Amino acid sequence: MRNAPQTFLQRLKYIGPSIIVTGSVVGSGSIALTPLLGAAAGFTLLWWLLLSMWSKPLIQAEISRYIIVKNKTFLEAFSDMPGFKTTIQGKTTSWLVWFMFIGVIPAVAGMGGLAGAVAQAGNLMLPYLSTETWVVICCFATWAILYWGSYQTLEKTLLAMVFFFSLVTLIIAMAMQTTPYEVTAEQIFQGFSFSFPLEHVALALAVFGFTGISYGEIMAYTYWCLEKGYGKEEGDQLNDTKAWIKVMQTDVWVTVLFVTIGTVPFFFLGAGVLHQLELYPPPNGDIIQTLLNMFTSILGNWAKWLFIVLAFFVLFSTSLSGTAAFTRTISDYLISTGLIVERLHTRKKLIRLIAFLVPLFSCIAYFILPNPITLLLIAGVWAAICLPIVNIGALYLVNKLERELQPKKVTKFVLWLTLSLQLTLAFLIIYNETIGI
Repeated sequence: MRNAPQTFLQRLKYIGPSIIVTGSVVGSGSIALTPLLGAAAGFTLLWWLLLSMWSKPLIQAEISRYIIVKNKTFLEAFSDMPGFKTTIQGKTTSWLVWFMFIGVIPAVAGMGGLAGAVAQAGNLMLPYLSTETWVVICCFATWAILYWGSYQTLEKTLLAMVFFFSLVTLIIAMAMQTTPYEVTAEQIFQGFSFSFPLEHVALALAVFGFTGISYGEIMAYTYWCLEKGYGKEEGDQLNDTKAWIKVMQTDVWVTVLFVTIGTVPFFFLGAGVLHQLELYPPPNGDIIQTLLNMFTSILGNWAKWLFIVLAFFVLFSTSLSGTAAFTRTISDYLISTGLIVERLHTRKKLIRLIAFLVPLFSCIAYFILPNPITLLLIAGVWAAICLPIVNIGALYLVNKLERELQPKKVTKFVLWLTLSLQLTLAFLIIYNETIGI
Protein backbone atom coordinates (compact mmCIF):
# COMPACT_ATOMS: atom_id res chain seq x y z
CA MET A 1 0.00 0.00 0.00
CA ARG A 2 1.36 3.41 -0.99
CA ASN A 3 1.63 6.25 1.46
CA ALA A 4 -0.18 9.38 0.30
CA PRO A 5 2.48 11.99 -0.72
CA GLN A 6 2.70 14.85 1.76
CA THR A 7 5.40 17.20 0.43
CA PHE A 8 5.76 19.08 -2.86
CA LEU A 9 8.74 16.94 -3.93
CA GLN A 10 6.81 13.76 -3.16
CA ARG A 11 3.85 15.04 -5.20
CA LEU A 12 6.11 15.70 -8.20
CA LYS A 13 6.86 11.95 -8.35
CA TYR A 14 3.21 11.32 -9.20
CA ILE A 15 3.03 13.79 -12.09
CA GLY A 16 1.70 12.01 -15.17
CA PRO A 17 -1.86 12.79 -16.31
CA SER A 18 -0.73 16.34 -17.12
CA ILE A 19 1.82 14.95 -19.61
CA ILE A 20 -0.86 13.06 -21.52
CA VAL A 21 -3.22 16.04 -21.54
CA THR A 22 -0.41 18.33 -22.68
CA GLY A 23 0.29 15.95 -25.54
CA SER A 24 -3.33 16.43 -26.58
CA VAL A 25 -3.52 20.20 -26.00
CA VAL A 26 -0.17 21.34 -27.39
CA GLY A 27 -0.98 20.11 -30.85
CA SER A 28 -3.80 21.13 -33.13
CA GLY A 29 -4.67 24.09 -30.95
CA SER A 30 -1.08 25.29 -30.54
CA ILE A 31 0.56 24.55 -33.85
CA ALA A 32 -2.47 25.13 -36.09
CA LEU A 33 -5.21 27.33 -34.66
CA THR A 34 -3.05 29.51 -32.38
CA PRO A 35 -0.66 30.84 -35.07
CA LEU A 36 -3.63 31.23 -37.42
CA LEU A 37 -5.28 33.45 -34.82
CA GLY A 38 -2.12 35.56 -34.73
CA ALA A 39 -1.95 35.54 -38.53
CA ALA A 40 -5.54 36.76 -38.76
CA ALA A 41 -5.57 39.47 -36.06
CA GLY A 42 -1.93 40.16 -35.24
CA PHE A 43 -1.20 40.61 -31.53
CA THR A 44 -4.68 42.02 -30.82
CA LEU A 45 -6.05 38.75 -29.38
CA LEU A 46 -3.12 37.79 -27.12
CA TRP A 47 -5.36 38.47 -24.11
CA TRP A 48 -7.95 36.11 -25.58
CA LEU A 49 -5.42 33.31 -25.98
CA LEU A 50 -4.24 33.65 -22.37
CA LEU A 51 -7.84 33.70 -21.16
CA SER A 52 -8.47 30.52 -23.10
CA MET A 53 -5.47 28.76 -21.52
CA TRP A 54 -5.81 29.99 -17.94
CA SER A 55 -9.57 30.07 -17.31
CA LYS A 56 -10.27 26.36 -17.72
CA PRO A 57 -7.75 24.46 -15.53
CA LEU A 58 -9.75 25.39 -12.42
CA ILE A 59 -12.74 23.50 -13.82
CA GLN A 60 -10.45 20.58 -14.59
CA ALA A 61 -9.16 20.55 -11.01
CA GLU A 62 -12.59 20.77 -9.36
CA ILE A 63 -14.16 18.04 -11.47
CA SER A 64 -11.13 15.88 -10.67
CA ARG A 65 -11.53 16.68 -6.97
CA TYR A 66 -14.97 15.03 -7.02
CA ILE A 67 -13.71 12.07 -9.07
CA ILE A 68 -10.87 11.40 -6.60
CA VAL A 69 -13.06 11.68 -3.51
CA LYS A 70 -15.89 9.51 -4.86
CA ASN A 71 -13.71 7.22 -7.04
CA LYS A 72 -16.26 7.53 -9.84
CA THR A 73 -15.72 8.03 -13.53
CA PHE A 74 -16.59 11.37 -15.12
CA LEU A 75 -19.85 10.11 -16.63
CA GLU A 76 -20.89 8.27 -13.47
CA ALA A 77 -20.52 11.60 -11.67
CA PHE A 78 -22.51 13.52 -14.30
CA SER A 79 -25.29 10.93 -14.20
CA ASP A 80 -26.07 12.30 -10.73
CA MET A 81 -26.92 15.73 -12.17
CA PRO A 82 -30.56 16.85 -11.71
CA GLY A 83 -33.06 16.95 -14.57
CA PHE A 84 -34.49 14.44 -17.05
CA LYS A 85 -32.99 10.97 -16.73
CA THR A 86 -33.17 7.68 -18.60
CA THR A 87 -32.86 4.19 -17.18
CA ILE A 88 -31.61 1.44 -19.47
CA GLN A 89 -30.68 -2.02 -18.16
CA GLY A 90 -30.50 -0.64 -14.63
CA LYS A 91 -28.24 2.32 -15.55
CA THR A 92 -29.69 5.74 -14.79
CA THR A 93 -28.27 8.53 -16.95
CA SER A 94 -28.86 12.29 -16.93
CA TRP A 95 -29.73 14.25 -20.05
CA LEU A 96 -26.38 16.04 -19.79
CA VAL A 97 -24.53 12.78 -20.43
CA TRP A 98 -26.63 12.13 -23.53
CA PHE A 99 -26.00 15.68 -24.74
CA MET A 100 -22.25 15.26 -24.35
CA PHE A 101 -22.48 11.87 -26.07
CA ILE A 102 -23.62 13.72 -29.22
CA GLY A 103 -20.31 15.58 -29.10
CA VAL A 104 -18.45 12.41 -30.11
CA ILE A 105 -19.46 13.12 -33.73
CA PRO A 106 -17.87 16.60 -34.12
CA ALA A 107 -14.95 15.50 -31.95
CA VAL A 108 -14.15 12.57 -34.24
CA ALA A 109 -14.47 14.99 -37.19
CA GLY A 110 -11.78 17.07 -35.47
CA MET A 111 -9.60 13.97 -35.24
CA GLY A 112 -10.01 13.66 -39.01
CA GLY A 113 -8.70 17.20 -39.31
CA LEU A 114 -5.73 16.24 -37.15
CA ALA A 115 -5.02 13.20 -39.27
CA GLY A 116 -5.08 15.45 -42.33
CA ALA A 117 -2.65 17.92 -40.78
CA VAL A 118 -0.29 15.10 -39.74
CA ALA A 119 -0.55 13.74 -43.28
CA GLN A 120 0.37 17.11 -44.79
CA ALA A 121 3.53 17.14 -42.67
CA GLY A 122 4.26 13.53 -43.58
CA ASN A 123 3.81 14.31 -47.28
CA LEU A 124 6.39 17.09 -47.02
CA MET A 125 8.86 14.67 -45.38
CA LEU A 126 8.28 11.88 -47.90
CA PRO A 127 6.55 13.38 -50.96
CA TYR A 128 6.37 10.08 -52.84
CA LEU A 129 3.60 9.05 -50.41
CA SER A 130 0.39 10.99 -51.06
CA THR A 131 -1.42 12.92 -48.33
CA GLU A 132 -4.23 10.36 -48.46
CA THR A 133 -1.74 7.55 -47.91
CA TRP A 134 -0.28 9.40 -44.95
CA VAL A 135 -3.76 9.78 -43.42
CA VAL A 136 -4.15 6.01 -43.52
CA ILE A 137 -0.63 5.49 -42.06
CA CYS A 138 -1.30 7.97 -39.24
CA CYS A 139 -4.59 6.31 -38.30
CA PHE A 140 -3.07 2.82 -38.44
CA ALA A 141 -0.06 3.85 -36.30
CA THR A 142 -2.37 5.42 -33.71
CA TRP A 143 -4.37 2.22 -33.45
CA ALA A 144 -1.25 0.04 -33.23
CA ILE A 145 0.33 2.05 -30.40
CA LEU A 146 -2.87 2.09 -28.37
CA TYR A 147 -3.67 -1.56 -29.00
CA TRP A 148 -0.33 -2.90 -27.84
CA GLY A 149 0.63 -0.13 -25.41
CA SER A 150 -0.36 0.75 -21.85
CA TYR A 151 -0.86 3.87 -19.75
CA GLN A 152 2.85 3.90 -18.90
CA THR A 153 3.80 3.54 -22.59
CA LEU A 154 1.52 6.42 -23.54
CA GLU A 155 2.86 8.64 -20.76
CA LYS A 156 6.51 8.04 -21.67
CA THR A 157 5.90 8.46 -25.41
CA LEU A 158 4.11 11.76 -24.96
CA LEU A 159 6.64 13.01 -22.40
CA ALA A 160 9.39 12.74 -25.03
CA MET A 161 7.24 14.49 -27.65
CA VAL A 162 6.15 17.29 -25.28
CA PHE A 163 9.72 17.97 -24.20
CA PHE A 164 10.98 18.01 -27.80
CA PHE A 165 8.51 20.44 -29.31
CA SER A 166 8.37 22.70 -26.24
CA LEU A 167 12.15 23.12 -26.33
CA VAL A 168 12.29 23.75 -30.08
CA THR A 169 9.46 26.32 -30.12
CA LEU A 170 11.07 28.25 -27.28
CA ILE A 171 14.37 28.38 -29.17
CA ILE A 172 12.64 29.57 -32.36
CA ALA A 173 10.67 32.23 -30.49
CA MET A 174 13.87 33.55 -28.92
CA ALA A 175 15.64 33.51 -32.29
CA MET A 176 12.78 35.60 -33.65
CA GLN A 177 14.05 38.53 -31.56
CA THR A 178 17.15 38.82 -33.75
CA THR A 179 15.18 39.21 -37.01
CA PRO A 180 13.00 41.90 -38.62
CA TYR A 181 10.04 40.05 -37.09
CA GLU A 182 11.13 40.95 -33.55
CA VAL A 183 8.26 41.16 -31.05
CA THR A 184 8.21 44.58 -29.38
CA ALA A 185 6.81 45.69 -26.05
CA GLU A 186 4.32 47.85 -27.93
CA GLN A 187 2.94 44.82 -29.75
CA ILE A 188 2.58 42.90 -26.51
CA PHE A 189 0.77 45.84 -24.89
CA GLN A 190 -1.50 45.89 -27.94
CA GLY A 191 -2.34 42.31 -27.10
CA PHE A 192 -3.87 43.49 -23.83
CA SER A 193 -6.07 46.22 -25.31
CA PHE A 194 -9.02 43.80 -24.96
CA SER A 195 -10.29 44.63 -28.44
CA PHE A 196 -12.13 41.91 -30.35
CA PRO A 197 -12.21 42.04 -34.18
CA LEU A 198 -15.61 40.57 -35.04
CA GLU A 199 -14.52 39.51 -38.51
CA HIS A 200 -12.48 36.75 -36.86
CA VAL A 201 -15.09 35.67 -34.31
CA ALA A 202 -15.47 32.09 -35.65
CA LEU A 203 -11.72 31.47 -35.47
CA ALA A 204 -11.43 33.12 -32.04
CA LEU A 205 -14.27 31.01 -30.62
CA ALA A 206 -12.75 27.85 -32.07
CA VAL A 207 -9.42 28.77 -30.47
CA PHE A 208 -11.15 29.23 -27.12
CA GLY A 209 -12.75 25.82 -27.44
CA PHE A 210 -9.71 23.97 -28.77
CA THR A 211 -6.72 25.77 -27.20
CA GLY A 212 -5.73 25.09 -23.63
CA ILE A 213 -7.85 22.57 -21.77
CA SER A 214 -11.09 21.91 -23.66
CA TYR A 215 -14.07 20.06 -22.25
CA GLY A 216 -12.79 16.89 -23.92
CA GLU A 217 -9.45 17.14 -22.12
CA ILE A 218 -11.20 17.93 -18.82
CA MET A 219 -13.20 14.75 -19.20
CA ALA A 220 -10.21 12.69 -20.31
CA TYR A 221 -8.04 14.01 -17.49
CA THR A 222 -10.30 12.42 -14.88
CA TYR A 223 -9.77 8.98 -16.44
CA TRP A 224 -6.00 9.43 -16.46
CA CYS A 225 -6.16 10.42 -12.76
CA LEU A 226 -7.97 7.16 -11.97
CA GLU A 227 -5.55 5.10 -14.05
CA LYS A 228 -2.58 6.80 -12.41
CA GLY A 229 -4.03 5.76 -9.05
CA TYR A 230 -4.82 9.12 -7.42
CA GLY A 231 -6.65 8.32 -4.20
CA LYS A 232 -7.40 4.76 -5.19
CA GLU A 233 -6.01 3.11 -2.08
CA GLU A 234 -6.22 5.72 0.66
CA GLY A 235 -9.40 7.48 -0.47
CA ASP A 236 -11.39 6.39 2.59
CA GLN A 237 -9.30 8.52 4.97
CA LEU A 238 -9.80 12.28 5.06
CA ASN A 239 -6.14 13.34 5.31
CA ASP A 240 -5.04 10.92 2.61
CA THR A 241 -7.82 12.08 0.32
CA LYS A 242 -6.76 15.70 0.82
CA ALA A 243 -3.17 14.68 0.03
CA TRP A 244 -4.25 13.08 -3.27
CA ILE A 245 -6.25 16.18 -4.14
CA LYS A 246 -3.06 18.23 -3.70
CA VAL A 247 -1.20 15.80 -5.96
CA MET A 248 -3.86 16.33 -8.62
CA GLN A 249 -3.74 20.12 -8.20
CA THR A 250 0.05 20.08 -8.60
CA ASP A 251 -0.36 18.01 -11.74
CA VAL A 252 -2.96 20.47 -13.11
CA TRP A 253 -0.60 23.43 -12.65
CA VAL A 254 2.12 21.48 -14.44
CA THR A 255 -0.37 21.22 -17.31
CA VAL A 256 -0.85 25.00 -17.25
CA LEU A 257 2.91 25.56 -17.35
CA PHE A 258 3.53 23.16 -20.24
CA VAL A 259 0.55 24.40 -22.24
CA THR A 260 1.63 28.04 -21.85
CA ILE A 261 5.23 27.29 -22.84
CA GLY A 262 4.07 25.24 -25.81
CA THR A 263 1.38 27.64 -27.04
CA VAL A 264 2.41 31.29 -26.61
CA PRO A 265 5.54 31.01 -28.83
CA PHE A 266 3.35 29.74 -31.68
CA PHE A 267 1.06 32.74 -31.28
CA PHE A 268 4.02 35.12 -31.38
CA LEU A 269 5.29 33.39 -34.53
CA GLY A 270 1.88 33.64 -36.18
CA ALA A 271 1.30 37.27 -35.19
CA GLY A 272 4.87 38.36 -35.88
CA VAL A 273 5.51 36.52 -39.15
CA LEU A 274 2.33 35.21 -40.80
CA HIS A 275 0.35 38.39 -40.10
CA GLN A 276 3.00 40.52 -41.78
CA LEU A 277 3.10 38.13 -44.75
CA GLU A 278 -0.72 38.24 -44.98
CA LEU A 279 -1.02 34.46 -44.99
CA TYR A 280 -4.51 34.19 -43.55
CA PRO A 281 -6.53 32.34 -44.61
CA PRO A 282 -3.95 29.72 -45.64
CA PRO A 283 -3.69 29.47 -49.45
CA ASN A 284 -5.52 26.37 -50.71
CA GLY A 285 -6.29 25.39 -47.11
CA ASP A 286 -2.76 23.97 -46.67
CA ILE A 287 -1.98 24.51 -42.97
CA ILE A 288 1.51 23.00 -42.86
CA GLN A 289 2.80 24.77 -45.97
CA THR A 290 1.52 28.09 -44.58
CA LEU A 291 2.88 27.59 -41.06
CA LEU A 292 6.22 26.58 -42.56
CA ASN A 293 6.86 30.28 -43.21
CA MET A 294 7.15 30.89 -39.44
CA PHE A 295 10.41 28.91 -39.30
CA THR A 296 11.92 29.62 -42.72
CA SER A 297 11.38 33.39 -42.38
CA ILE A 298 13.37 33.40 -39.14
CA LEU A 299 16.04 30.71 -39.58
CA GLY A 300 16.23 30.36 -43.33
CA ASN A 301 15.18 27.62 -45.73
CA TRP A 302 17.07 24.92 -43.84
CA ALA A 303 14.52 25.25 -41.01
CA LYS A 304 11.88 23.77 -43.31
CA TRP A 305 12.87 20.27 -42.21
CA LEU A 306 13.00 21.23 -38.55
CA PHE A 307 9.45 22.55 -38.71
CA ILE A 308 8.13 19.59 -40.69
CA VAL A 309 9.50 17.11 -38.15
CA LEU A 310 8.26 19.26 -35.27
CA ALA A 311 4.80 19.63 -36.82
CA PHE A 312 4.57 15.92 -37.51
CA PHE A 313 5.36 14.91 -33.92
CA VAL A 314 3.27 17.69 -32.33
CA LEU A 315 0.18 16.87 -34.36
CA PHE A 316 0.66 13.11 -34.09
CA SER A 317 0.97 13.40 -30.30
CA THR A 318 -2.38 15.17 -30.26
CA SER A 319 -3.93 12.49 -32.44
CA LEU A 320 -2.50 9.76 -30.23
CA SER A 321 -3.52 11.36 -26.94
CA GLY A 322 -6.96 12.36 -28.23
CA THR A 323 -7.70 8.88 -29.52
CA ALA A 324 -6.48 7.35 -26.25
CA ALA A 325 -8.92 9.60 -24.40
CA PHE A 326 -11.76 8.53 -26.70
CA THR A 327 -11.13 4.88 -25.89
CA ARG A 328 -11.90 5.64 -22.24
CA THR A 329 -14.71 8.17 -22.66
CA ILE A 330 -16.69 6.35 -25.37
CA SER A 331 -16.40 3.09 -23.41
CA ASP A 332 -17.75 4.87 -20.37
CA TYR A 333 -20.57 6.44 -22.41
CA LEU A 334 -21.69 3.02 -23.63
CA ILE A 335 -21.53 1.46 -20.16
CA SER A 336 -22.88 4.37 -18.07
CA THR A 337 -25.90 4.84 -20.35
CA GLY A 338 -26.76 1.14 -20.18
CA LEU A 339 -26.27 0.56 -23.91
CA ILE A 340 -23.72 -2.12 -23.00
CA VAL A 341 -23.84 -4.21 -19.84
CA GLU A 342 -20.54 -4.19 -17.96
CA ARG A 343 -19.10 -7.59 -17.20
CA LEU A 344 -15.61 -8.84 -16.48
CA HIS A 345 -13.13 -7.25 -18.93
CA THR A 346 -15.92 -5.36 -20.76
CA ARG A 347 -14.10 -2.03 -20.52
CA LYS A 348 -10.81 -3.54 -21.62
CA LYS A 349 -12.43 -5.08 -24.70
CA LEU A 350 -14.27 -1.85 -25.53
CA ILE A 351 -11.08 0.19 -25.20
CA ARG A 352 -9.34 -2.04 -27.73
CA LEU A 353 -12.29 -1.96 -30.11
CA ILE A 354 -12.65 1.83 -29.94
CA ALA A 355 -8.88 2.24 -30.40
CA PHE A 356 -9.55 0.78 -33.86
CA LEU A 357 -12.87 2.48 -34.64
CA VAL A 358 -11.90 6.08 -33.80
CA PRO A 359 -8.91 6.17 -36.18
CA LEU A 360 -11.07 4.44 -38.81
CA PHE A 361 -13.88 7.03 -38.60
CA SER A 362 -11.33 9.86 -38.35
CA CYS A 363 -9.89 8.63 -41.63
CA ILE A 364 -13.36 8.47 -43.20
CA ALA A 365 -14.14 12.02 -41.96
CA TYR A 366 -11.04 13.33 -43.72
CA PHE A 367 -11.89 11.62 -47.00
CA ILE A 368 -15.44 13.01 -46.85
CA LEU A 369 -14.24 16.56 -46.08
CA PRO A 370 -10.49 16.81 -46.86
CA ASN A 371 -10.01 20.22 -45.26
CA PRO A 372 -8.20 20.04 -41.88
CA ILE A 373 -9.07 23.63 -40.92
CA THR A 374 -12.81 23.12 -41.40
CA LEU A 375 -12.77 19.85 -39.46
CA LEU A 376 -10.80 21.44 -36.60
CA LEU A 377 -13.16 24.43 -36.51
CA ILE A 378 -16.17 22.10 -36.22
CA ALA A 379 -14.62 20.32 -33.23
CA GLY A 380 -13.41 23.57 -31.63
CA VAL A 381 -16.76 25.33 -31.84
CA TRP A 382 -18.56 22.33 -30.30
CA ALA A 383 -15.96 22.19 -27.51
CA ALA A 384 -16.63 25.86 -26.69
CA ILE A 385 -20.38 25.21 -26.53
CA CYS A 386 -19.94 22.27 -24.12
CA LEU A 387 -17.61 24.04 -21.67
CA PRO A 388 -20.47 25.65 -19.68
CA ILE A 389 -21.97 22.20 -19.08
CA VAL A 390 -18.77 20.95 -17.49
CA ASN A 391 -18.48 24.14 -15.43
CA ILE A 392 -22.05 23.75 -14.15
CA GLY A 393 -21.23 20.16 -13.29
CA ALA A 394 -18.15 21.22 -11.34
CA LEU A 395 -20.17 23.72 -9.28
CA TYR A 396 -22.94 21.23 -8.57
CA LEU A 397 -20.77 18.25 -7.74
CA VAL A 398 -18.21 19.89 -5.44
CA ASN A 399 -21.06 21.32 -3.37
CA LYS A 400 -22.21 17.76 -2.71
CA LEU A 401 -18.91 16.85 -1.05
CA GLU A 402 -18.26 16.88 2.68
CA ARG A 403 -17.48 20.40 3.83
CA GLU A 404 -13.86 19.47 4.65
CA LEU A 405 -13.26 18.36 1.06
CA GLN A 406 -14.98 21.24 -0.73
CA PRO A 407 -12.96 24.01 -2.45
CA LYS A 408 -12.57 27.45 -0.89
CA LYS A 409 -15.24 30.12 -1.42
CA VAL A 410 -12.94 32.12 -3.69
CA THR A 411 -12.58 29.05 -5.94
CA LYS A 412 -16.34 28.71 -6.22
CA PHE A 413 -16.61 32.43 -7.02
CA VAL A 414 -14.08 32.09 -9.86
CA LEU A 415 -16.02 29.09 -11.18
CA TRP A 416 -19.14 31.28 -11.36
CA LEU A 417 -17.18 33.96 -13.23
CA THR A 418 -15.86 31.49 -15.78
CA LEU A 419 -19.37 30.08 -16.21
CA SER A 420 -20.67 33.56 -17.06
CA LEU A 421 -17.91 33.96 -19.64
CA GLN A 422 -18.55 30.56 -21.19
CA LEU A 423 -22.31 31.12 -21.44
CA THR A 424 -21.63 34.40 -23.23
CA LEU A 425 -19.29 32.63 -25.65
CA ALA A 426 -21.80 29.85 -26.27
CA PHE A 427 -24.44 32.48 -27.08
CA LEU A 428 -22.04 34.22 -29.49
CA ILE A 429 -21.32 30.93 -31.26
CA ILE A 430 -25.00 30.11 -31.70
CA TYR A 431 -25.75 33.67 -32.83
CA ASN A 432 -22.84 33.68 -35.28
CA GLU A 433 -23.79 30.33 -36.78
CA THR A 434 -27.53 31.06 -37.11
CA ILE A 435 -27.88 34.81 -37.71
CA GLY A 436 -24.30 35.93 -38.37
CA ILE A 437 -22.32 38.86 -37.03
